[in-house]
Amino acid sequence: MIEPLVPETLDLAHPVVKKEYSLFTGSIEAAVDAVGTWIDQRAKGGVIFGPSQYGKSNGLSNWLQLDLQRRLRGEVPLVFWSYEPSGSAAQLHNKLRRAASDGHPQRYKRDAMSDLVEKLIMRALRSEARYALMVIDEAQAMTEREWIWMVQLHSRLELEGIQLCLVPVVSLQFNQRPYELAHTGSAHASARFMLYEHEFHGMRSADELRAVLLGYDEDSEWPVGSGTSYTAGIAPGPFASGLRLSDYAPQLWTALFENLPRGYNGPEDYPMQSVALAARNVLLRVAGSESGAGWEKCVSQAAWTEAVAMTGHKAHMALVSLYAGRRGPG
Repeated sequence: MIEPLVPETLDLAHPVVKKEYSLFTGSIEAAVDAVGTWIDQRAKGGVIFGPSQYGKSNGLSNWLQLDLQRRLRGEVPLVFWSYEPSGSAAQLHNKLRRAASDGHPQRYKRDAMSDLVEKLIMRALRSEARYALMVIDEAQAMTEREWIWMVQLHSRLELEGIQLCLVPVVSLQFNQRPYELAHTGSAHASARFMLYEHEFHGMRSADELRAVLLGYDEDSEWPVGSGTSYTAGIAPGPFASGLRLSDYAPQLWTALFENLPRGYNGPEDYPMQSVALAARNVLLRVAGSESGAGWEKCVSQAAWTEAVAMTGHKAHMALVSLYAGRRGPG
């Protein structure tokens, strides 16, 4: 067992890049491009889907608004809400009011829709296109009633001349498609919000891994505000001696493959969680060895394979394989 060798506030599984932002990946870039296209097309919505633990929630919550503003060269009125069940329309609207207020407490209102609509209108007027973007994370758990309430909110805003682009983010396994949500009772929402879709992928090549690990070496900061990368901040001695996590992308790629369950039947598409936790494990070992000269052993192929094994990667990929093997092409 690796003892924590860094302050408890340090979360190497979600490292900070350029101050408060997490590592930017090609998968996040593709998702941002998809949402930007939906906005350009004045779509009422589109669904982003993919297996759990592949980095959808963390990536979108940290990067979507920032990167859309760069792409669109203007204000992007975004509300990001992580789904939690509601027993009434008022409860749902009050939760969305809080999300639209950047998480600040809001006094409960029985007629919360009017206040929510007003908040969304104020946000939409920040953009020349008079639209608002709402992202609902873990939307696969929404009930039929909750989808009906979202359709009603969408219609209310249309009457006010505001276009709401609703983006449900759903955890579905490979080969499962968003239209299957219709079979759970949300066909009316699918027709409005899910005509567009984007599949969120994990790591699919050693080159993608290298780009992610480069974030630890160059684009991240520890301590925050120091201008020092995570790799240099946690293991300054090895870093000065030439340690760069990005040099070991091939070893990590091999380790992810070697930790697949026997008879794996899914794609070579690995979860960001496995990558981030394996990198964390290796950095902790390197930091622990800094007083000696044996840090090279901490980045050997055997070390990376063991680090991936500690993440629960095999069990997770067994579930991916099981589901992929039970379904035909999407």
